[in-house]
Amino acid sequence: MEKLKTFFKSKTWRIIWGTLKLFISIPIFCVSVFYINKFLFSSNNKLFVFAGDTQGSFYSEFMFDRLLKSEPKNSKFWWESSVAYNKRGDFEEGMRRLNKANSLNATDHLGYTGWIKYTKLKDYENALKDFHRLDKLSNVVEYPWGENIYFQMGICYQGLGNYDSAIVYYDKFIASEKNPDNIYPRMYTYRGKIEADRKNYPKALDFYNKTIGLDKNIAEAYYYKAETYRLINQKDSAKVNYNKSLDLIRNNYKNQDAYDEVFLEIYDTEIQDKLKEL
Repeated sequence: MEKLKTFFKSKTWRIIWGTLKLFISIPIFCVSVFYINKFLFSSNNKLFVFAGDTQGSFYSEFMFDRLLKSEPKNSKFWWESSVAYNKRGDFEEGMRRLNKANSLNATDHLGYTGWIKYTKLKDYENALKDFHRLDKLSNVVEYPWGENIYFQMGICYQGLGNYDSAIVYYDKFIASEKNPDNIYPRMYTYRGKIEADRKNYPKALDFYNKTIGLDKNIAEAYYYKAETYRLINQKDSAKVNYNKSLDLIRNNYKNQDAYDEVFLEIYDTEIQDKLKEL
């Protein structure tokens, strides 16, 4: 023990300790220089990319605040800065920033705003206002967050229980796509659900089968097909389709989102309960 105390007091230890501190401080210094350079000397475009890449972090918020002070009329900065707030559920701040983006450039940002309203807030009515406004402003078919605007409008109308308008926009979606391969198969499942709700069971089954004909791995089509068979008291057919849906869910063939409940989402436990009732 005495030898150890003597060693820590020795010149050799001071050299070793000094070297270790140097090795530790160099990376910290380099990282500090990197961020200082980013904050002070990068162009706004580079800062924008970096802020987006580090979305949700302290650095991202700091950089967006700086960018917005530098260019308060840049709609892209307002829009991108809203994303992290909406992802973590701070919709008041997220929508405040989105509304500012829309006041500066509605055509570029109304689609995302409508998408946020119907996917995260389930505010179908106000989402439709944004989509209708965007559709009037634009001279092309828009694809908010990657999906045809008319398809999304159909979902919103269906979510509100306005089935006639939902069908109008689902049909408009089909008509707007020149390539039939671009029609989302699950749209026919949604159409089937409308017919089932109207007690048009044979027509509902036709739509579910159309989905399956286009893609055999859509769990929702089998689930709602099973539901329809259950309603018309065809229990064996219902059981087959419930089990098929359950199998697809367990193999990750389910429409889902990490952040939100998706439209007409189905659940493993719900199907198991339905099977027990048959």
